[in-house]
Amino acid sequence: MKFKYLEESTTSGQLFPSRFAYKYLERGMKIMGWLPPAKNSTYYWIYMIWRTVIVFATVLYLPTAMFGSYFIDFEGLTPGDFLTSVQAVFNATCFALKLVVMLPQIKCFERAKEMLDVIDKRCVRYEDRVEVHRCVILCNYTFMVYQCLYSSYATLTYLSSAFMGSPPWGFYLPFVDYRDGPRSLWVAATLEYIIGLAEVFCSQMMDLFPVIFGFLLRTHLKLLIERVERLRTADQESEDQSHEELVNCIKDHKLLLQFCDVFRSVISRTIFAQFLVIGLGLGMSMLNLLFFSNLWTGLATSVFIVILMIQTFPFCYICELIDNDCNKLTLAIFHSNWLDADKRYKSTLVYFLHQTQQSINFKAGGTFAISMKTNIEMAKLAFTVVTFFKQMNILEKLVKN
Repeated sequence: MKFKYLEESTTSGQLFPSRFAYKYLERGMKIMGWLPPAKNSTYYWIYMIWRTVIVFATVLYLPTAMFGSYFIDFEGLTPGDFLTSVQAVFNATCFALKLVVMLPQIKCFERAKEMLDVIDKRCVRYEDRVEVHRCVILCNYTFMVYQCLYSSYATLTYLSSAFMGSPPWGFYLPFVDYRDGPRSLWVAATLEYIIGLAEVFCSQMMDLFPVIFGFLLRTHLKLLIERVERLRTADQESEDQSHEELVNCIKDHKLLLQFCDVFRSVISRTIFAQFLVIGLGLGMSMLNLLFFSNLWTGLATSVFIVILMIQTFPFCYICELIDNDCNKLTLAIFHSNWLDADKRYKSTLVYFLHQTQQSINFKAGGTFAISMKTNIEMAKLAFTVVTFFKQMNILEKLVKN
């Protein structure tokens, strides 16, 4: 079935492994040219040409064309068109930076899936495999939610702007002038929509992969906590067997730390870039929504504000939950059944307890913690932007013009 990775229970009774959490995301990456086939493949060079076209359109042409339109055709922009363009140009520029960071490290996805296969081998109980299966379903559902939101923003902006007589984002198109008539308008709007939709889809995948990573990490941390709580609770289990199970838990924890390190540098740089522009983007969107939007452009701008929020908020919230899970793991180790264990078991347990004292955390650009506090502080810049425009009487001048 087309959406079989969204099914709570499959017809064959199959339980999905962790690597299937990236199933839809991986398909999207292949469509947009991020995951090339093997070099000995028949379609390798055709795929690389397609990849070059996508990268050129989204990284080089789109930001340049959007900034270029302000110099070439600034007088032809209405205040609403200008703010619609500006609210997107920050995001487009940010995406270009994120993609430059992401593409050289795209192989980290394959390494992550291989590590997930190793981590899954410890999920021997049926209940554990069901928990992993539910996480996979959640990740793929999240992909579909992001897909609907991002696509609806691009489509609403396209239709609302075209019916109002202007192109969606107003970036420079060298061979089409939308003022030449209705046909030229729809041709220009459709070309912008195609290019913009490619950028929006790529941005969606860029924003989604840390969220899926966070869901998977939390699930396996939860399973590790449950394994720790079961230590030395089985009947007729020898001390050697208990010690071996404890060592396996330590190895599981080490694997999870290595899994974090696979994505750490990519997440650090991409979230840092997004933090830099979220306040400006939200500020421009709020100005557009409050002062220059009609019903349909207001709806598109509202969806864009939601998109700006979900670019950072979900992962920041997940990071808070991961920190809480790490504390739960430490408490589970301390409260496990170790009082009457032998000296070797207690020494190993102390080592494990020491290793879990430091929580798993991520820093944006190696500078500040990725957390809800940081996200809120960056989002507050939106109110500063609105206040600046009002106090400088820029809004009044735009309304008069």
